[in-house]
Amino acid sequence: MLNKSPRIKRDPAPKSEEGKQPVRKQSTKDRKEKVHKGVMIVVVIIGCLAMLLSVTAMACSGVLNQVANPNEYNLTGGVAAKVKGVNITEDTITKQIMSVRKAYGYGSEKSWAQYLVDNGLTPESYREQTINSYAEQYLQQAAISEYDVTVSDEEVEEAWNNACESAGGEDAFVEQLTSYGYTEDTYKESLRNSLATDKLKETVAPVDDPTDEDIMSYLNENLDTYNDARRSSNLLISVASDATDEEKEEAKNKAQEVLDKINSGELSFEDAVEQYSDDTGSKEDGGDVGWDKLTSFVTEYQDALSNLQKDQVSGIVETTYGYHIIKCTDYFHVDGEVSSLDGVPQEIQDYISNVVKSQEESTAYDAWWEDYKEKADIEINPMPEDVPYNVSLDGIEPSTGSAQ
Repeated sequence: MLNKSPRIKRDPAPKSEEGKQPVRKQSTKDRKEKVHKGVMIVVVIIGCLAMLLSVTAMACSGVLNQVANPNEYNLTGGVAAKVKGVNITEDTITKQIMSVRKAYGYGSEKSWAQYLVDNGLTPESYREQTINSYAEQYLQQAAISEYDVTVSDEEVEEAWNNACESAGGEDAFVEQLTSYGYTEDTYKESLRNSLATDKLKETVAPVDDPTDEDIMSYLNENLDTYNDARRSSNLLISVASDATDEEKEEAKNKAQEVLDKINSGELSFEDAVEQYSDDTGSKEDGGDVGWDKLTSFVTEYQDALSNLQKDQVSGIVETTYGYHIIKCTDYFHVDGEVSSLDGVPQEIQDYISNVVKSQEESTAYDAWWEDYKEKADIEINPMPEDVPYNVSLDGIEPSTGSAQ
């Protein structure tokens, strides 16, 4: 995971309420997908570890209930695998697989068999994947303990607050988590684990900060991605989503009046932002919303910005948030290759430095992790024939458009 530079404008979720960062684009669907991924992390990290019988019981209220439901199918007992001498029970694996089947609607044997075939799996290989996931999560926790990695409550709270901001506020985020059956406490446990994993990577696979040459090399290899970047400031006259035509017209007229004052020289763009902008998220920074190559804007905003030169001010730009006046405050362009970082904006340098360092950390950590797993000697026992997810795949053909 990339280290976040405070100079880099990232993608907080837009908010429909007046005066709350409306420029950057992130749909409700996108936010829910991100929350869903976070929820799946909770299942794997907290649920898996909690059900390892030889591991100290963990505080994960609300998660175990989602993966343990033995009344709907028969359990076989026994040991599925051992990792560092710790038993992973067969019932633990069965409960996890059956909960996945239920969650994704593969309750019938036919639908489950079809899913397996479409993804190039068998009951045995799916079981092995699940065991490996549990084993890796246990090993990760073992390594965190072994290397004395700790995460403070303050660090967890900071990560929680960042997640809430990205989701549109704490109330909205908690509501989304609740819709998936999770709580603030279970999600904070996943955050704690994620932060601990980051610290583990820094401990076992430290890398130096990228040099100027490293940054220039990466930038030249990816120049099409960053070339012609524009930095902008935004003045917004907001319009509520349920506004009447009359209210919309009134807001548009107000935006035009402000634009006329800017164009006539009566007000500077920055003074106009301070007096009139409803975008409180950028207002204190003179309307600055960062570089378009380092974030994402709604289409109408981006289209208008792409047609501006440095110091040029747009006309009235309408989006679902209201009416914008945009000023292009900086422009980055290189002909040929970058031979010096002197002309590269600091925010872009910082961003690329984070990307390069993250890639190097991942490479180093992956090598360490493979060695650590190999030394752990994970032993997987044969699959019992009577586990409830063991279905016949005879006669099942891959669906059209499947992975096969």
